[in-house]
Amino acid sequence: MNGYDGISRRDLLKMGLFSSALMMSGAYNELFAMTNSASGVKIPHATHFGAVMAVVSGSRVMGVEPHKNDYAPTSMLYSLPEYVHSQNRIKYPCVRKSFLAGKRDTSLRGCEEFVRVDWKTALDLVAKILRDVKENYGNESIYRPSFAGWSHPGVIGRPDILQGRFMGLFGGFTDTIGDYSAGAATHILPHVMGGLEIYSYQTTYEMIAKHTKTMVLWGSDPFKTFRISYSVPDHTRIEWFVNMKNAGMKFICIDPVYTETAKFMDAEWIPIKPNTDVAMIMAICFELFTTNEYDSSFINKYTVGFDIFKNYITGKHDGVRKSPEWAEKICGVSAGTIRRLAFEFRKTGTLLTSHYGCQRADNGEQFHWSLITLACMLGQVGTPGGGYHFGNGGLSYSGKVMPRRMSQGRNLARTVIPASRIGEMLLNPGRTIDFNGNKITYPKISLLHNMGSNIITQQPNTNELLEGMRSVENIITHEIVWNATAKYSDIVLPVTSTFERNDITYGDPYSHTHIWAMKQVIPPLYEAKDDYWVLTELAKRLGFEKEFTEGRSQMDWIRWSYANVETNMPFEQFWRQGFIEFKVPSKNKRFVRLEDYRKNPNTSPLFTPSGRIEIFSEKVASFGYDDCPGHPTWIEPKEWLGADLAQTHKYHLLSIHPKHRMHSQMDNISLKEQYKIKGREPVVINPEDAWELGIKDGDLVEVYNERGSIICGAQISSTMRRNVVRVDEGAWYSPEDACGVGARCLGGNVNVLTPSRPTSKLAQACAAHSCLVSLKKIQGKIKNNEAYKNPVVITEE
Repeated sequence: MNGYDGISRRDLLKMGLFSSALMMSGAYNELFAMTNSASGVKIPHATHFGAVMAVVSGSRVMGVEPHKNDYAPTSMLYSLPEYVHSQNRIKYPCVRKSFLAGKRDTSLRGCEEFVRVDWKTALDLVAKILRDVKENYGNESIYRPSFAGWSHPGVIGRPDILQGRFMGLFGGFTDTIGDYSAGAATHILPHVMGGLEIYSYQTTYEMIAKHTKTMVLWGSDPFKTFRISYSVPDHTRIEWFVNMKNAGMKFICIDPVYTETAKFMDAEWIPIKPNTDVAMIMAICFELFTTNEYDSSFINKYTVGFDIFKNYITGKHDGVRKSPEWAEKICGVSAGTIRRLAFEFRKTGTLLTSHYGCQRADNGEQFHWSLITLACMLGQVGTPGGGYHFGNGGLSYSGKVMPRRMSQGRNLARTVIPASRIGEMLLNPGRTIDFNGNKITYPKISLLHNMGSNIITQQPNTNELLEGMRSVENIITHEIVWNATAKYSDIVLPVTSTFERNDITYGDPYSHTHIWAMKQVIPPLYEAKDDYWVLTELAKRLGFEKEFTEGRSQMDWIRWSYANVETNMPFEQFWRQGFIEFKVPSKNKRFVRLEDYRKNPNTSPLFTPSGRIEIFSEKVASFGYDDCPGHPTWIEPKEWLGADLAQTHKYHLLSIHPKHRMHSQMDNISLKEQYKIKGREPVVINPEDAWELGIKDGDLVEVYNERGSIICGAQISSTMRRNVVRVDEGAWYSPEDACGVGARCLGGNVNVLTPSRPTSKLAQACAAHSCLVSLKKIQGKIKNNEAYKNPVVITEE
């Protein structure tokens, strides 16, 4: 950390970037001491929070030491031992009592006791259910919600990969297309740019640091999102931001929240109303066009459809000029500020950066399409310091081939549903919906087989989901801890944590600079088994064990995976030392997104119908969707501060990613004492709003709308725009009445409140950020949050 003038380690500690803040707090459970006091055998491993040397004594992980290359290890990484040894661990295979007796009263899920059974009984029952469902209803009646890899970063033991392979060999299943994170962007951008784009390699930080004058953080909080990774982070992105601040780069934060990144970078804050970003972008585009400050040569050479778009922003389409004054009334940003930004963006090397939050809203497809259009009008796309920059890209790429994954085979069922449509699907079998120019018909689901996914906290509109789950005859969950999804299952299979299994992985998902050995640190706790073992046993019972395993053990598969890596290091040496580090070639550090396209769009065309950036897409227009026309458009959200509903529910609720957990993982450990208020998830409220409501810091507050109600602890902060409140996603669900649907959540699970409606007919993606709520102070006593209380488990007589 030496050598960064003007920024001290203390500054970073105040920002909460480093886990030392946790060491100082005294909140850490003494059973899981930090490495400065832990002693024992040290074993290399890698996690979603970073690579570590696990410090082990007997069968207990006493602490972890971050890898030497980890620039900013987090409190979550240091808390992994406590999570592994949590009192919420599922110790034995369990079956809901009446379900084991052959009854199918699904209304008892969540409140009925479980019966402990042995593994043979559990596996025989699961195999029978799989066989019966396939024979009676067909493979499409089996749904796998475990489409992402956030429970385990390994490439062999990752639950969604294993389950995809298993279910494919079993004859297929209903699968998920898209994701919760960026579902709108990943479906619109192929029409605009010819590829996913938001998950593509982006201009490197080397080039940004050298050439960018102004970075716009549009709905983006890198210091929050960079704490974890889909594979294994080393947190060097934070180092780049420190460097850029030291170099004097200007930062502008356009966000309803003054984020941690904005605070650290001393960014100018423009507190826009949530969900109105597109209106503001339209006004900037209008200003650039009407003052003739846009780059017409870039537009003419590299894009198609601008004439249609300019007719829209100037009002020739609908009679409404998308001027700064027009936008001011919508987004709450002054016309003068909008004009100033248009001028600044055009005159300096401006990089428009965004992550995924802005598109998780009604008509979310419009945001990234609009932002790209603005970047095109600025004429800086394909330049070293300008254009746009999406997601977590930016680290330079080593060019090395990473460990390979198991083949998934073919899914013969061929039925897919968009992510976030789970509740709607379960409640409406046979319904046909539009999707990206096609039609999808929802199947009737008889088996929900869940591995590595806590869907009850993940899916918007929790009560709709719970009602839908009642229509499902069988719910099977492989899980580590007794979270809500496990509690609402019929059969629960205890599986190992990452520290209890061998695997191999890589990191970062963009840089590919490391291969990591995920060595088993401790033996499986209690009766937990690896997912590979569980599925192998089921495949044996169902007659395709040979096809599933190909005669390989899990370690054999790890060796097979490693053989794909470009290295001369023998596997035994790699496994012993725990990692391989690759250097990044100098030329890769100079990578600029779309540089080749800018040099010659004819020899390096995009994979769009025109080969150009499509400001107007004839294909999208041909779908005829009223909620996603053929060019970037301001479409009024169904829930926002300008809606009629805001007369009833005055506050716009944002459900952003948490700082001290990964979605719902780690909500149950002592780290929560740093941020929970009276045992509840915080609701962050602007001081003026709090005064108006009669709410003080630390009060218990009910946050509610027509979809449900949650109990939170008030946190008063000037980082929030007026009439905007924040409850981070991922708090464990704790219903006041465990047997009912619609009960208040005593722990503050925000998805009880968020809508499940889709962004539009095109992407059918998550629109959770379009959410209005009311707040009131709790008067009198209220039940405790029992999210971390395990269900009753009895022994079979």
